[in-house]
Amino acid sequence: MNTVIGLDIGGTNSRAAIAHVENDNLTPHPDFPGFISEKAMSKKELQGFIHSLMDNLGSADQPVGVAIALAGPVTHHREVSMTNWQEPKNITLDEFIDWGFPVNRTVMVNDMEAGCHGLVKCLREDKTASVYFEQLKGHHASSREIPGGNCVFIAPGTGLGAAGIVEIKNALEEVSIHPIAVELQNTPMPLLQETHRTVSAWLQQEQHIAHPSWEDFVSGRGLVNAYRALRSGISTNEPDVTSGVADPAAAVAKAGVMGDDTARQALSVFYTCAGYFCQLMALGFQAFGGVFIGGTSTIKNRDFIKNSTLVDAFLDNPVQKSLLTRFPIYLINESDLNLEGTLRLGLDASKR
Repeated sequence: MNTVIGLDIGGTNSRAAIAHVENDNLTPHPDFPGFISEKAMSKKELQGFIHSLMDNLGSADQPVGVAIALAGPVTHHREVSMTNWQEPKNITLDEFIDWGFPVNRTVMVNDMEAGCHGLVKCLREDKTASVYFEQLKGHHASSREIPGGNCVFIAPGTGLGAAGIVEIKNALEEVSIHPIAVELQNTPMPLLQETHRTVSAWLQQEQHIAHPSWEDFVSGRGLVNAYRALRSGISTNEPDVTSGVADPAAAVAKAGVMGDDTARQALSVFYTCAGYFCQLMALGFQAFGGVFIGGTSTIKNRDFIKNSTLVDAFLDNPVQKSLLTRFPIYLINESDLNLEGTLRLGLDASKR
């Protein structure tokens, strides 16, 4: 049976979703009802994951379309440089085909571009923000319905993903959407608060980062950076929650929620900086359709976010505050946007 494969290749984990194609529609694969996940932090590990995936497909399964979402800038849909991998970071389309994917029906996209397609699917299914989304407190909204217009999508994780969705109407009022993945997260972040300066000075001294970027603050490592920087400046008898753990970012987040003062302050730095980054993205894309914040960490930290200064930071602009109040902000409750997007892009690729 004709099969579509969608892959989401992140900085530390790779995931795959498999679906059958029936009458130009996707249907669940009975042998793979959920997604498949495996640690893959290098090209060699990714190749092993893909070979295992292809070996596990039944003899009756014929891959007719594959879409691969990758955490890094993708050049002309043919090559990527993975942002958070060790060398070699580059992967080409030809390599994926050599590993068993169909010629002319395999596409490479930035992971945030794929996520945008998944986000658009959710927006079409949940126009009142009652299923997939939760509107943040503090926004002056006149209607519960999600408005139309350009959107912004950010997803903190191993790194910081960011994209805009440009909405264009033709003369017949038909709407087309155009996702644009950006790399603004890798530009130097302005230091707007004293705690930001503390973390930046620590990064310069301990990590030898001359000009810390947005991603150095708003990412898994960014949360750990903030915690260690703030902890280094105080005298404390509390144990280092990042010591000897497999996932130090998760440990900091958990400790912050449980009441550890330094971890809680690190979370505050994280989401304040996220708010300022959302402001930058929203002004750049004129996000009347909304600012959407997703990712697994967003779902886990949702209660903290709702009581954080993220919205205050987003609105902290004397010149454009009145405009920013018109851009709604939503937390995304769905964690599989990238895979949803890749399956639909894979279906499109199968029709070539």
